[in-house]
Amino acid sequence: MSTIDWSELPLDVLGYLTSFLPLPDYHRFGAVCKNWSIVVRERHHGPAQQLPWLVLGEDSSTGKRVFFNLAENKHYYMDIPELHEHFVCGSSFGWLFGVDIHMNIRMVEPFSRKSYNLPPLDFSPAILNDPDHNWEVLKAISDHDPSERSDFTVMVVGYNYRVAFWRSGDPTWTIPYKSYGAINDVIFFKGKFYAVGYVCSDQIFVVDVGLGPDAELISLDHQVPMLPNTYKYLAEFKGELLVLQRQKESGRASGRASRRANDEWPCPHMETTNIVVHKLDLDLEEKSCSECEHLDNHALFVGNNSAVIIDPKRVPGSGCIKNSIYYTHTPSDIGRCCGNDLGIYDMVQKKMARYYSPEALFSSESSFTYLFVFPTWLASN
Repeated sequence: MSTIDWSELPLDVLGYLTSFLPLPDYHRFGAVCKNWSIVVRERHHGPAQQLPWLVLGEDSSTGKRVFFNLAENKHYYMDIPELHEHFVCGSSFGWLFGVDIHMNIRMVEPFSRKSYNLPPLDFSPAILNDPDHNWEVLKAISDHDPSERSDFTVMVVGYNYRVAFWRSGDPTWTIPYKSYGAINDVIFFKGKFYAVGYVCSDQIFVVDVGLGPDAELISLDHQVPMLPNTYKYLAEFKGELLVLQRQKESGRASGRASRRANDEWPCPHMETTNIVVHKLDLDLEEKSCSECEHLDNHALFVGNNSAVIIDPKRVPGSGCIKNSIYYTHTPSDIGRCCGNDLGIYDMVQKKMARYYSPEALFSSESSFTYLFVFPTWLASN
């Protein structure tokens, strides 16, 4: 009786099979043999849709990056030398953005280990070479997947909540004219970058990066009722632009995760109490809006990543809650202290819940340092 050499299966058949695999199995598949590795590397078929992973800090004893798989309620440890001693400041299309103490920004696809080195970002000479300020790049996103096209643009929210962008081939970053220190979030939507104001601002901006050094933030008239003291996000859902406002109240973090290094007192932080969502119609002259009460049974993942929409029906058994917003804490929530405001807001039930507690990592065996980490959602691409 003849045997089948599975390594010799046609590459198109192998590629089709990978489309049914969750991300961990997808990359285990690529480690089996040379032919299977080629299939994964060329990515003609990506892994099956799944929940984004939460990217945390580095394990202090091994230097491995810590990931949390929400669906499995399990941590993974991966050696990614390209991100050693980097603060992870965003993600888009399965790529992570990291910044070092010299304000060099690097794009890394963590599973294939492809990477791009971007020029240093010089918002302020005072923060260069200062390890306390490499987290001053608060968000980074790209407009396209660098694996699919070479002409892509990266936009960041950085020092003093200003924005800057870099286009592939540019020698330096561009800080748009009128780049007020008041930007919370950015998004690439229907061919343009948009930005929303920080906390007390009620402004929404559009940025035409095609103008290069002449680009500026142009304020849009809109009808979105902006709430005071809210952290704001922009997201795309079914071709519409969503404006999210996360309301917060002062609280005090609890447990080991709440403490500064070498201190014994809990850090003050901000706890989320509500999230209000509006749809903004940019096609109309008056830029009208309507309140959004549900997500048509989808779930939305927001943070310093490009916002991710997931259909829970396509990830059975994952525990993903429909019509819910999964969010991470940010520097504006907790200042320089560590926090644990990682939660879920159910838009229909109007309820808050936790999906992750940093105390899960604080066991006597754990050497992972959670302090000053602002988790990032990473979606498979």
